Formats: sequence, structure tokens, C-alpha cells
Amino acid sequence: MTKPNLLRRLSVRLTLAFLLAATLGVTLVAVLAYRSTASDFQNFVHHLGNMPGMMGGMMGGPAAQASLEFLQNFGRTLWIAGILGVVLAIILGWLFTRQIVAPLRKVSEAARRVAAGDYTQKVDTRGTSELAELGGSFNVMAAALDRDRESRKNLVADIAHELRTPLSVLQGNVEAMQDGVLEASAENLALLHQETLLLARLVEDLRTLSLAESGQLKFNSQANDLKELFSKVVEALRTRFESKNIRLELAAPDRLEPVRVDNLRTEQVIRNLLNNAFQYTPEGGKVVVRLTPDDHGIEASIADSGPGIPPEHLPRVFDRFYRVDRSRARSTGGSGLGLAIVKQLVEAQGGSVRVTSRVGQGSTFFFYLPYS
Repeated sequence: MTKPNLLRRLSVRLTLAFLLAATLGVTLVAVLAYRSTASDFQNFVHHLGNMPGMMGGMMGGPAAQASLEFLQNFGRTLWIAGILGVVLAIILGWLFTRQIVAPLRKVSEAARRVAAGDYTQKVDTRGTSELAELGGSFNVMAAALDRDRESRKNLVADIAHELRTPLSVLQGNVEAMQDGVLEASAENLALLHQETLLLARLVEDLRTLSLAESGQLKFNSQANDLKELFSKVVEALRTRFESKNIRLELAAPDRLEPVRVDNLRTEQVIRNLLNNAFQYTPEGGKVVVRLTPDDHGIEASIADSGPGIPPEHLPRVFDRFYRVDRSRARSTGGSGLGLAIVKQLVEAQGGSVRVTSRVGQGSTFFFYLPYS
């Protein structure tokens, strides 16, 4: 059965519902009014008939006949009023039903167009509060689907772009070795191995991000000392920072309340943020890691002395594959997913992320984790 037929049946059912309610209401009022009036009138006539003298004699046969005619006329009037009430209920029910079904028909038509791939559909949000809310919810849904479609298109394009470079390098070098143009030396094979590592890292990052976004990434949350986690990662990366003459500092209170997090996922967050700071901090620069507790959780910040991020780029730094400086990120071998993974892993553990930056003075990335 088609959607228009369903709406037509809904219109008929609503009209019948109005008619049934009106008919029952009118019938009930008419019966009660008739019985009550008849009983009271008969008591009144009987009372007059029992009065002594001329008045009592006059209230005999003619009075009884008059009372009977009055009750008949009254009953007839009630029936006419009831029929008119039912007719009025049909008319009003049809008008009200039309007012309700018409917006639903527009929503139904817009939904069919959205199902066909036209996510630009919008419905009128005027009318009753309930129908306006329905139209607003539909518009929000359509806009979300449109953004999701654009996101998927961009994701596919970005993945293709990211895979193209390492695959092209691998293909070109392997073909050159097959043709004898390039020697299959240990140095050349090491370069090919680096490209395979880049591909493997990209695939693993995509897998982690996909699982996190779909809520299927498993977390083993337990009480952890965030200062201990940071100290572990900082010491593991210190040699790398020193190779670039970057000073790496950790500032934290002597004691911190434990935070319930997955230590491996949280270490991944810390590593991604420190690697990002390393990539964008020039030689001789400085990276400061700071832990600041409050009554509800702990905020971690990683501040670098890099070139900073222009204000127009700040809202998108946690998007997948988004790079402020694509050429520079390509030279470092980054996948463009590190910050997106940070956002998903932190939010999946009940936290939040943000970033502040000033061009020429560096950037500071924050993430907050609640105690429970």
C-alpha cells in the first residue's frame, strides 16, 4: 500500500474518531437531559394536580395532554440538536483532520525524496507546536544525513589521496627493480619498507577511528594515576625530542586523584598529542605538559612553541585527515588521523578536548578526563 493511501486512511480514521466521540457525547447529553427534564416536569404536573380548588381541577386531562406534547416536542428538539451536532462534528472533524494530515503528507513526501538521495529537503515548521516540532526534527535529520553523506564522500576521497602516495612509491620502485633500473639494495628495500609501515599505520588508525566512532572499541577502565601515565610516555619520547633539541617538560602536582580510564587508550592519546607537538615544534623549541586537577577531574594540556594555527582552522583540527599544512604533514609521514583519534578516545571515556592557539606563539591542546 502506498504512502498516500496510508495518509488517506489516517484521515478517515481521525474523522470517524471525531464523529464517534461527538455522537456518543451528544447521545449521552440528550438522554440525560430528556430523562431529567421528563422526570422533573411530570413531578411538577403531579404536584399541581394535587393542589386543592380550581387549579387542581384544571390540571386534569388537558394538563396531562399538554405535558405529553411538551415532552414530545422537547424530545424532538433534542434529536434535531443531536443530528445537527453530529453533522457539525463531521465538518469540524474533517477540517481538523485535514489540518493535521496535510503537514504529515508534506513530511511523508519529503521523506520519500530523502530516501531517494535528495538530502536538501526541508518541511514547513509552521502550525501547531507538535507538528512544528516534527517538522523541525525532520529538518535536523535531513541536515545530519546531508552532512554524513558529505563526510563519507570526503572520507573516501581523503583515504584515496592518502593511499595514493605510498602505493605510487611502492609501485614505481618495484617496477624499477623489475626493469633493472633500480638496484634491489638494502637501502632501497628499507625505503620500500618505510612506505609499507606508513600504509600499515594508516590502516590501523582508520580501524581504530572507525571502531571508536561506532562505539565498538573496547575499553578496560580502571583507576590510573594520570601523572604516572604521562611520565611513562614523556620518558619514552624524550630521546626523540632531544634529537631535535626540543625541551620537553612535565608539570604536575605531587599527588593526583586516580582517574578511571583505559591506560593503553589514554597512552595512545598522550602519544598522539606529543607526536603532533614534536612535528610542529621547530628545533630549539619547547613543549610543556601540564596536569591541572579540579573537583571533578583532571585537565591535561600540551603546549608547544610552534608556528601556531590560524583561527579559521581551529574548528577543524580534530577532523579526519584535516591538515593545516598538508605539505609539511606529508614530509613527517603523519596519517592525518592522530587528532581525530584523540578526540574519539577521550570522548568515549567521558572526557572532552579543545585547542587554543596564537599564530607565531604556538598551540595548546587540552583534554579533560573526569574522576568517574
